[in-house]
This record gives sequence, structure tokens and C-alpha cells, in this order.
Amino acid sequence: MALFNFWHKKKEETKEEELFPKVDLHAHILPDVDDGSKDEAMTLEMMEAALKAYVVHINATAHHRNSLSPDVELIGKAFAKTKELRDKNLLPLSLSCALETEFYPEVEALFKTCRVSLIGKGGKYALIEFTADVNSQSAIAAVFQLSLAGYRPIIVHPERFYFVQRKPEVAGELQNRGALIMPNATSFMGHYGMSAMDTAEKILKDGFADALASDAHRPEYYEQYLLGCKHVAKKFGSNLLYELTWKTPCKILGYEPESERDDFDPFEK
Repeated sequence: MALFNFWHKKKEETKEEELFPKVDLHAHILPDVDDGSKDEAMTLEMMEAALKAYVVHINATAHHRNSLSPDVELIGKAFAKTKELRDKNLLPLSLSCALETEFYPEVEALFKTCRVSLIGKGGKYALIEFTADVNSQSAIAAVFQLSLAGYRPIIVHPERFYFVQRKPEVAGELQNRGALIMPNATSFMGHYGMSAMDTAEKILKDGFADALASDAHRPEYYEQYLLGCKHVAKKFGSNLLYELTWKTPCKILGYEPESERDDFDPFEK
């Protein structure tokens, strides 16, 4: 049964919003590559926790926080090990892999030469975060630059950036320049403090959010992720939750995942 049909069937049978199938485009489940999963055991725990939160696809992310070339070989080995753990334990979860890149002026060169810097089959979406010294004007200019080059930046956890907290409507300006806006669902539970929580609420209320993610670094993040998703469904409607956790993420991936056979591996030739 296609997950789209599964969602509609469950919607008729129950009001439990957490039953919606979800795509998580931002989770640090790769073992021992950054500040996410510490080892293979934790990676397995995180995948199991994701399934309990009704996540059916995870885009495994790795931080890329300066203009030096990322260690693609290390990330590729970690992704292969993650898929192996998934298969060995018969987890009904599909996987993709991409960098979470801190913006720097020459980032276009990275996108042209490093396939893992982009998400999904289309090769035009990229996870972008900003450093603490970035202000609203420079963020808008960065998004405009990438859009002109043919890329769609996905701004991760915007509610945590000081310039968005000061002026949440900047999220809408970034959208107008071509960006997608992806808050963390955990922010609605106060995971990053009151300022981030209030800003996330404002972003959703004003219609500036395009997707939601977990930004999971440990298994317990998925408990907060699920609570955040339930909060969004209760306050803003289950249809919006469906858009943020399934419809738009699938558009970004370029397909609707249904099983582990629907991996997208950027390391495959």
C-alpha cells in the first residue's frame, strides 16, 4: 500500500496525528562523523527511535562548517555502515545522505563538485545554516546568490538564528528570494529555549515554514520531534503537518519513499 493511501486511511480511522508517515530531511545519524551519533550502536538506536515517531525516511546529514573540502570518503563509509545496520536489523526505513553546510561565498563550487552537498535526485536543493555573525541583509543576499545559480537553499533551524529571532518576518523575505524554510519540530517543545520556541511559532503562524525536521543528534530527540509534530497538528492543523513532514520533503527528495528499497545514495556511480 502506498504511503499516500496509508495516510488517508489512517486519517479516516483515527485523529492521532503522530501516525502520519514522515520524511526527516535533517538528522545526524551517521556514526562518528560529527557531533551526532557517537557510534554504530547509537545510530541503530536513532533509527529505531525515528520509526517510533513514524518517520519512514531519514536524510542522514553531516556538518560541513568551513570552506575546506568535506571528508567525502569518511561520510560515504559512515552512510554505507548505516544502511548495513538498517538491513541487518530489518528496519523498514529508507535513507538518503547530504551535507548540512554553513554558508560561505564560494559554496557554489562545492555544490558543483560534491554530489553529497545536495539533497535528493534533482540536484538543486541544499541544507544551509548561517554562522552567528550573519545578519538579515547578508542572509538574503546569500539566498539570492544561490537562487541565481540555480540552487534552492533550505534554511535549517532558522528559529535559532539571532537575526530571525529579532525579526521573524525575515523568514518570509528569504522565501521570496527562493529559499525553503525548515524549522526543527523540537523547537516547539522548548528544546533550544524560549526565544527559539517563540520564533518557531511565529514562523508557522505567518506561513513561512516549508518543512519540519528533527535535527536529531541523539535517540531522545525523536521523542521531542514527535511531540512537536503533534503540537503543530493540534494548533495549526493536520493538513499543514502533512505538508511539512511529507508532501514538501518528498518533493525535495524527488520521490515518495515507501521502503528501504527507496534509498538515494549520492555515493553510487
